Amino acid sequence: MATLEKVATANIVITSDLKRAVESARLLNPVTNIISDPLFRETELPSNSSQLFNVKLKPSIWAIVLRILWFSGYSTDCESLNQAKFRANKASQLLIDYANKNKSVVLVGHGFFNILIAKELQKKGWKGSRKRDAKHWNCMTFFLFH
Repeated sequence: MATLEKVATANIVITSDLKRAVESARLLNPVTNIISDPLFRETELPSNSSQLFNVKLKPSIWAIVLRILWFSGYSTDCESLNQAKFRANKASQLLIDYANKNKSVVLVGHGFFNILIAKELQKKGWKGSRKRDAKHWNCMTFFLFH
């Protein structure tokens, strides 16, 4: 699995500060030194989802509906899409800084926010996979060619 190879050979592993991200990194490489940072947390969904429109839906359906609403500008009690893009820009710069110091860096993060970070890395000249995927245990690799 490509993800296991990347984590095994990385000089540094970064995660969000959420328990599931840190535990995932430990599962992928139990002996690696992990740096966790809240900057890399997944984007949140707007709150009061169960009361929105007074409609009862399965949680997985609410997640889709709320993400669509979030893209449309609805961001009650959570960061907006523009704020998330700004945070992704900061996160991408921090990853670049780590890469400059450590050569090989792995981020064990969260699907949608990883996609936002990937877009920011590409804006900064980094080349990576054309297909950006938010599936569990998936990985994307980026390089900077001088």
